[in-house]
Amino acid sequence: DPLGELLPLAHAAGLEVHAWVNCCLVWSGPHRPRDPRHVLNAHPEWIARMADGRSMTRLTPRQRERFRVEGVFLSPTNPGVRRWLARIVQEIIRRYPVDGVQLDYIRQPGIAIGFDPTSRARFALEQGVDPLMFSRRPRAERARLESLWAAFQQDQVTAIVREVRDSLTVTRPGLPLSAAVLADTSVASSSNRQAWSRWVRDGLLDRAFLMCYAPALETVLSQLTAMSGQIGVDRLVPGIAMYNTSLSTAATKIKAARALGFPTIALYSYDSLYERPGQWERLGAFLTEHDPSEVHP
Repeated sequence: DPLGELLPLAHAAGLEVHAWVNCCLVWSGPHRPRDPRHVLNAHPEWIARMADGRSMTRLTPRQRERFRVEGVFLSPTNPGVRRWLARIVQEIIRRYPVDGVQLDYIRQPGIAIGFDPTSRARFALEQGVDPLMFSRRPRAERARLESLWAAFQQDQVTAIVREVRDSLTVTRPGLPLSAAVLADTSVASSSNRQAWSRWVRDGLLDRAFLMCYAPALETVLSQLTAMSGQIGVDRLVPGIAMYNTSLSTAATKIKAARALGFPTIALYSYDSLYERPGQWERLGAFLTEHDPSEVHP
């Protein structure tokens, strides 16, 4: 009972514990789970299907690597998926005094999905066209339909967030809801159908944790500057990667986030600092020292 063990110890130490909930990504192992209760086996109709009609469970580990997908995703369009995730969150917050809930993998994979019968039928009911038939339409109409399809899929992912938010409001009003989101809003919305900036603006999220995990300093500075200008800093938490860069570069990224006014910063991940003795202290030294050549956004 990890939460049952952790919560009393954390609260006694003055620490908050937010329940991390994996949403659409449900399997990343090399072999399919054998437990019949696992969602892949209990609800095969919920699994996302690709443009060729194959379920994502048919992808081999090598194919996943080639397509750059993390594993098997659920189809957000299926209402059963939304209800299932909302019930899981509701069970957690009823059973445990967690200090918040964080949603992760609340997005589609970076490949075309949505070609399961439910997704196709629901879109066809709204727009009168099966997504598999777009290629048969004139070019101008195809562009319009692709735009409608993207908006439709974004709405389905958003509907999961909304249903989870509603379950929190009913069960424990005021409990913070956050999500780990892709730092590039263009990629997030177009490739992964994750319209997270809208979630923040509409109040569906209390905080969005930006996955600013790029090793390059320039990339992270550009992301932080864009987000602070477009959305503001109050409800955004830059997530700075510690696992793929030097401590001095990570410290510069943290200083840049502070200079832009972000009130809270997350480090990803704790293990990367904890597993090597002295890392925390060295990071602290980099953060407190003055470097005349430091880059300021």
